[in-house]
Amino acid sequence: MPQVLLLVEVLGQSEQGKTLPYLCRGADDALYHVKGQQTNRSSLWAEWICGHAAQAVGLSIPPFCLVQVDEDLLAELPKSLRAIGSLPAFGSRVNPRAAWLELAMVRGVPEAVQRDVLVFDWWVRNTDRLIGNTNLLWDADLASLVIIDHNLALRPEFDPREFLVHHVFAKQWDTVIGDLELRDSYIDRLSIGLAAAREASASAPEEWLWENAEFDVPCRFDVQVALDTLARCTTNDLWRTE
Repeated sequence: MPQVLLLVEVLGQSEQGKTLPYLCRGADDALYHVKGQQTNRSSLWAEWICGHAAQAVGLSIPPFCLVQVDEDLLAELPKSLRAIGSLPAFGSRVNPRAAWLELAMVRGVPEAVQRDVLVFDWWVRNTDRLIGNTNLLWDADLASLVIIDHNLALRPEFDPREFLVHHVFAKQWDTVIGDLELRDSYIDRLSIGLAAAREASASAPEEWLWENAEFDVPCRFDVQVALDTLARCTTNDLWRTE
């Protein structure tokens, strides 16, 4: 398992996002959005695997790592914050320069970047990059798109038609499908991401194999099924919409 960053302060809980991440300060003095025991293990697995895959294919994603609150700090927290737990958690570093990408700003995102995000989300079956809730950030200083939140990816249930209706960059799909050379280039890139996903799945905390802190309820996330889903990128089956 990779090194775990110790959290030294839990500042509060977000009111946004389905997983209600905690804002925490790490021992490195950076701030992190933390998804801990307040969320299910499927979310943690998806964030961990998709985060490594996104890095490998060259998408801009905030630095992330495994983080943890030790039991002494947890005992000192008010009850309202203790749901974060003391097991290894997923931490995404806060980018103070970034703001939510509003729908009106989508036209300013380069089309090549839009296609990259669309294809990546199609590959990992991320159904949470919607027109009304993009789960995207814009770094104004770097004029760069930043992707976040993959907790709903890699789920068995996936409707390709619904995806292509509601994804914020769905208009790029025809360009991708109509260009054989472009599709082949994505298969090459995603194959690199697949290798990273496999490595990430092998390095995840053993605690994530269990749904609870007592380790008597198995996790409801099937790692092998998730990797088999990603392995679609090695064939043209990746582009099938039925």
